Amino acid sequence: GIVVAGIATQPVMSLFCGSISTTSAWILSLGAFYYGYGVGLGGYLIGGALACAACGVIGSPLYHIKSLLGPKQPEPQVKMAKVKEAPVKPKKGLVATTLRAITRRFFRLIFLVLGILDTIIHTSFLEKKGATKEDRNWFWNQLYEKDEDYYEYEEVYGGEVQNDHQDELWIFCNGIMNELDAAKGACKKVTEMFGRPCKLLHNPTDGPILDLLECLMGKTGLFRLGCTGPRKLLRNKLGMEMKKDCYKKIVLVAHSQGTIISGNVIADFNDGIEDKEKYTVEEREVIKKNMSKLEVYIFAGAAHYMSGKYVSHLECLSNRGDVVAVLGHIFPRILNFLWRNTWGNGIIYDHCKDHVETSNWGHSFIPHYLAPMEKGCFSGSKLATDYWLKNPQKKNESETSPLISK
Repeated sequence: GIVVAGIATQPVMSLFCGSISTTSAWILSLGAFYYGYGVGLGGYLIGGALACAACGVIGSPLYHIKSLLGPKQPEPQVKMAKVKEAPVKPKKGLVATTLRAITRRFFRLIFLVLGILDTIIHTSFLEKKGATKEDRNWFWNQLYEKDEDYYEYEEVYGGEVQNDHQDELWIFCNGIMNELDAAKGACKKVTEMFGRPCKLLHNPTDGPILDLLECLMGKTGLFRLGCTGPRKLLRNKLGMEMKKDCYKKIVLVAHSQGTIISGNVIADFNDGIEDKEKYTVEEREVIKKNMSKLEVYIFAGAAHYMSGKYVSHLECLSNRGDVVAVLGHIFPRILNFLWRNTWGNGIIYDHCKDHVETSNWGHSFIPHYLAPMEKGCFSGSKLATDYWLKNPQKKNESETSPLISK
């Protein structure tokens, strides 16, 4: 907690002291914590540390003041080839919608707790004998049931979108607390900036508590039969799209919890390439060839495992003041022995290019990552150099950490 709060303090310190390195902020915070503990101010400092950690997620007070007083951000502009009204789905009544939300989340919370206990005590009554990820009983199906879906271009943009790069496919996988409209808005912003339409793998929200538990499950392997609906759907859709000869390049963009899902899917494909018992040589070569089409861009990486060993290109982009990224992509590797999954492995990010903005803060995809990129941050990223439609007005140097990449 001290480590996370100390690193998250950096953006707040930067408001008053100018740009200050993360290491300096952490040392100052740690020293202040112990000083306050000695003189009886520990409670106030802990509260301040929590406030700083919150700033590391939602952004600094100065950012919100500017947002309130400044001009409203315009909606992303997407060139449409043909506009048509999206089909209107019949809406359920307020009472039915409310009851469904309450009962579904209540029972999912019970299932999640039982699933964790099942993993800890290794019970056998919750699963069939010899069950696998693909052969689960009623309990596990209920546990992993979500409303995830894969949205084609017309469903995302409400019509036929202009696509000048027919040989490329871009897919976006969203993070926690993202309703469908917000996830579609992120796709439109990606299209506005990089000139490519996006298909959407929507990871629906079940509220903050369940979303965080799902993140913990996916990150640490907390469930023995751990294959969530979004992970399975992305693996199937991505595997299907990679087989198509019409695509020379497939770009996967993920944020927050979407990086956990994406990291697990990449791990599934890597296992397929390296599993000599389950797959023949020819099958493993096909998977490897398909993976060579894939480019992956991870924002605010929360994943425990992220490997670009077999993909064409992998980049991890994080703000140093993003507390979610601190628990994944930019977690101090010297403390890796403290943060292990159920297989005993520390955080692994390899064969990737790291771009860490040392003076940036916040976790949200558009305001804290894409908007700063428009101002010149993450200038070393391939997204900025090769795909961004506009030249940055101001270039800032990004940090590449030798502690992360291999």
